[in-house]
Formats: sequence, structure tokens, C-alpha cells
Amino acid sequence: MSQQEGHYSYRRRPSYLPSIISISLVLCMLGIFGIIIISGNKLSDYVKEKFKLEVFMKSDMPEGDILRLQKSLEMETWAKKVTYISADEAAKQFTTEVGHDFVGFIGYNPLLPSLEVYLKSDFANQEHAVEIEKILKQKVGVNDVTYSRDYIARVNDNLSKISLIILIISGVFFIISITLINNTIRLNLYARRFLIKSMQLVGATQWFIIRPFMLRSILHGVYGALIAALLLGSMLYGLTQKYQEIIAFYDYSRFALLFVGILSLGVIISMLSSLIATKRYLRLKLDDLY
Repeated sequence: MSQQEGHYSYRRRPSYLPSIISISLVLCMLGIFGIIIISGNKLSDYVKEKFKLEVFMKSDMPEGDILRLQKSLEMETWAKKVTYISADEAAKQFTTEVGHDFVGFIGYNPLLPSLEVYLKSDFANQEHAVEIEKILKQKVGVNDVTYSRDYIARVNDNLSKISLIILIISGVFFIISITLINNTIRLNLYARRFLIKSMQLVGATQWFIIRPFMLRSILHGVYGALIAALLLGSMLYGLTQKYQEIIAFYDYSRFALLFVGILSLGVIISMLSSLIATKRYLRLKLDDLY
């Protein structure tokens, strides 16, 4: 082969790097949105589990009985955490809040011992709170049960609105991502439409023609997904180094599933896009390729 022919062959050699980079960037953006959704769910659970019911005990109930009740409540499926607040501890907390020793002023401690019952996120709603309140009031030694009804209603209402907005945006972004990857693959095959048609004209079967293009597209999808996963992993690590408290909102098991989903999505979309585009060029007449 002459130097001129070699140079011509080199120039005509297809470059797949732009396709791989495009796929990786789109999958990375989709992954970022997935991370936001997963972390948002963790944040939602965190906010909900700050909700508590205050169970005030009778003043003459022995501390041992209160502690036994605490242990019993901790075994309930709806209880996240149960904290015991003695009358003396409650007085100290109230004194710190108001900045005045009211016990010394009135000569006795009027506050009751209590149990703070924190609910699991699945039970932190108005319906379950009402049912749990009834259960707690039936316990021996319980004087009263109180909780902020406005807080739980407001939190759940706001979280529902935010979740709906995120869901809609996620759907739109998902469709855009599929479209971008599909267009990237189709543009990549557009430059090879004459090669596809030439193979058909010399008698090659459809599957023989489609297979190498589809396998290459699958490989590009894998490469793009791996690059996207690497970028996302680096981003998570960087955020952890700068804001260590953000680890509380990481769900590594779901992140792992997200990375597997990104890999699968990259492969499936690339494969289908390549299959559809290749078949389209096979159906076209030679004159339609120009």
C-alpha cells in the first residue's frame, strides 16, 4: 500500500470516541438525577423520623415501670426510637430553654416524666399517628399523649409535592436521555450507511450486516456506562471529602443498583438504536441514501 493510500485509509477510519463520550455524559447526567432521587428519599425519611409523640406518665408511676414500658414500646414495629425523660431532666431542659429556675421559684417540680416515641418513616403520617396515639393512651400509667398534628401534616404535604415534581422532571429527563443516546447512535451509523447498503447488495444477510454494528454499539454503551459510573463515583467521593455529614443521606445499596441500571440502560438503548437504524438503512433504496 502506498503512503497516499495509507494516509487515506487512516483518515477514513471511523472515530468512535465522540459516540462513547456522548453516551457517557448523558448517562452521567441521568445518574446524577438518580442520586438526587435516592438521597432525597433518605432525606425524606430523616425528616419524617424527627416526628415524635410525647407520652406523659402519671407522677406516681415508679421509674422501673416506666423503663419497662419503654422497652415494650421499642419492640413495636412502628417505633424507631423511644427516649425516657425523667421529671428532673424535663425540669432542667425547661430551665435551659426559658433561662429561669422555675422549680426554685415555685418550690416544686410540676413536670411529669415522659417517653418520647419517634416513629419509623413509613408510620410518620396522620393516619398512623392517630392509631398509635390510641394504643399509647391505653397503656397503664399513661397520663396523656401529645404530638404536633400541624407538623406531620405540613411535612407530608410538602414532601408529596416535592416528590411529584421530582418524578415529573425525572420522567422528562429520562426521555431526553434516551433520545440523545439514540440520536448519537443513529448519527454514528449514518456515516456508514453506504457500507451497510454495499454489504446488502453483495448478498449478505440482514443479521450478518446488523450483528457487527449492534455489537459495536453495545460495546460503546458499556464503555459509556463505565465512564459514567467512574465520574459518578468520583463525584460522590469528592462530596464526602468536603461534606462528611452528607454520608448520612447515602444509600450505597441503591447506588450500586443505580450503577447497574445505568450500565443496563446504556447497553439496551445502544443495542436497540443500532438495530433500528441499521434496519432502516437496509430498507432504503440506494438513491435514498444520498
